[in-house]
Amino acid sequence: MLALGCVLFSWVLLTNFFLTPGILNTYPFSAFLIIGFTTTQLYFPLVFTSIELKPIVFNLTLPLDVFLHGVASLVVLLLAHYVYRLLPIQTRRGPRSILYRAGFFQPPEAAQLWLIGCLGLLANVYVYFFSSDTATQVTGNAMDKAIQALLPFSYAPYLIPFKKMYGSQEKSTRHLVPSLIIFTLLLFLVSMAKNSRGAFMIGFTSIGFAYALGLLLNLFKPPVIAVKTVVIAVLGFWLITGPLADLGTAMVIVRAQRSDVSKTELIKLTLAAFQDKRAIVLRRLGDRAYEDDWDERYLDNVFTARFANIKFNDASLVQAGKIGTANPLMLKYSTDYIWGVLPDPILKRVKPEVDKDQVYARSFGDYIYGLAGAGSNAYGGFRTGHFAGTGMAAFGWWYLVILGISMIPVFLLFDKLSLLQQVIHRDGTRTGQTLTFSVCGLLTITLIFQFLPMESVANIVTFLIRGFPQTFLLYFLVFHSTKVGLRLFRSIF
Repeated sequence: MLALGCVLFSWVLLTNFFLTPGILNTYPFSAFLIIGFTTTQLYFPLVFTSIELKPIVFNLTLPLDVFLHGVASLVVLLLAHYVYRLLPIQTRRGPRSILYRAGFFQPPEAAQLWLIGCLGLLANVYVYFFSSDTATQVTGNAMDKAIQALLPFSYAPYLIPFKKMYGSQEKSTRHLVPSLIIFTLLLFLVSMAKNSRGAFMIGFTSIGFAYALGLLLNLFKPPVIAVKTVVIAVLGFWLITGPLADLGTAMVIVRAQRSDVSKTELIKLTLAAFQDKRAIVLRRLGDRAYEDDWDERYLDNVFTARFANIKFNDASLVQAGKIGTANPLMLKYSTDYIWGVLPDPILKRVKPEVDKDQVYARSFGDYIYGLAGAGSNAYGGFRTGHFAGTGMAAFGWWYLVILGISMIPVFLLFDKLSLLQQVIHRDGTRTGQTLTFSVCGLLTITLIFQFLPMESVANIVTFLIRGFPQTFLLYFLVFHSTKVGLRLFRSIF
């Protein structure tokens, strides 16, 4: 009942005191980030556990702590967003901005989005078929790392149906849906070859999140409840809970063999496991066996679990309780993790004692689990930590202060990828405003929705130092190079 009370309180707080039309239209991406945190950590767990006929506190060792930290984090995020809205710098989003002049708000045509998507798809093929070490190594060949950074661009074609959001007036062709289906099948094959559910899932979630944001902003009309709408909704629910969930389980079944067989053979094994429904059921039953000190079971569906598994929070808080708050080793690891974001030549000069390969060879979940008693045997498992548990272990309750301060520039940077302009008529009168999104922002919409929770508040700092600048620069280069490439192609042919 207390957990349900926390969910109700958080949802009322979000919807009644934050989600106003003014905030949504002026700060769309940062508001969507807070919506993402609230839904994945408080609302979706209630919905999805109810669908699976489980209590919301299923398998939680410290349920009250989990929901206490969830509510406390939400309050901090709302306070941080209030402070952010008071800053004068956040209003500078117009035709005179650097991003506008750099082309971030130029709507790419459909052919350009297809070209960007193909670049991302080829990057997937190269990384996971010809340079598989690139995906796992912390350091390495600069060119390989640059190609790896192109992976998220493979979802660009999925934005074509939402051209209204980025200001495109281009008409859609009748071949769009069949082309997207073929492209999705190619992503399916690549995802099976690299044994990753996220490779094709992010494409679907990008469509869903873009549509949801458009509905919130009244850019799209709400669907009329008709037979067609119901059929599509039922079909989507069946895909997520049926075939896609089975495919995800099939990938887990063959995961142990991915280093021993070729990519083609891995695809065949995955398809064979997908067809063996008995093996899938047995695998799910087998997943109920777990480690005493680190148990990640919460939801049965492998896809809904990616958006609502608060057991990661619980597991991290359990380990934090064992090693105590403000643990010096956990604090050192968190600060070393921030130093490790620097390029190798710079890091060796300013902080030579930090071994980036050693720091990044394990997750925050691995490290806190190792400190709590598992030792070095825990390293390499890449258990998913949660910023509440790792934050308590490293900083105590001060982690909430770090969370609030570090999220203010994150809000600012994400909202820079939206453009709010006054509508000026020929007679000089002003009526209303138009909201336009950069394709760069829409490509990262799943990242924005799932930005929190992170494994540690240290991840927010590393994202600000390297992650976001890299995203800006890469989109700038890809957008203009594909634009020039299309222009040259058309001038020749």
